[in-house]
Amino acid sequence: MSVALTEEGPRLVALAQEADLPLRLFGGVAIWLRCSEQSRTVLGREYGDLDFVAHSSSSRRLRELLERENYLPERTFNATHGASRLLYNAPDGEFHIDVFLDRFEMSHKLDVGRRLETEPLCLPAAELLLAKLQVAQINRKDLTDATMLLIDHEPTGSDGPGRLNIHEVSRTCARDWGLFTTVSDNLVALERILPELALVDDQLAMVSDRAKRVRDAMEAQPKNTAWKVRARVGRRVRWYEVPEEVTR
Repeated sequence: MSVALTEEGPRLVALAQEADLPLRLFGGVAIWLRCSEQSRTVLGREYGDLDFVAHSSSSRRLRELLERENYLPERTFNATHGASRLLYNAPDGEFHIDVFLDRFEMSHKLDVGRRLETEPLCLPAAELLLAKLQVAQINRKDLTDATMLLIDHEPTGSDGPGRLNIHEVSRTCARDWGLFTTVSDNLVALERILPELALVDDQLAMVSDRAKRVRDAMEAQPKNTAWKVRARVGRRVRWYEVPEEVTR
């Protein structure tokens, strides 16, 4: 794990706060920061970039802040996609910054701006888990990150340190059959890889139980009409997007 990223991410959030500019960490580094030293030791990995979320209304001011800090913009990408996403390179080229403005669009669309200011440094655990599990063609890295999050976050009805708002997860998935399906599939995949991870028996049982509790909450949440209509079509029609490859 690069110490620079765990320090630089919070530093930029603090700078933005001083400028009254809401900015929160997202992705793998956010999960690392939220988790215990024990989980970091067992499941932590090398991180090649910093992911953030900000409001689209703050885009201009955020660009100015990053460029004052000598971050180098991907000008062509930002000119084309700047309403929803910004890309920057570190001054030394060692890592990248990816900023999502109010929404996160990969395999599925997530509204990550609505609860941006719920917690002070990172997005809430519910959004971090959904962002990892919305990947239709998920890989071991994302499943391991999600496992790390579940080890240190109890599924509850609220947000905060050590808590994962299970109601937020289930309500979000109840509005989108495609997202519900991908997240459900990936929770099953997560349980399947647990024996391959360097976890003790108590951790294996705990993560499996927490994954099941998330799935059960998703199943129990009342679904809207659009969800039910799409469910009738089922898997006969692709229910996820194939994200555009970003070239730097």
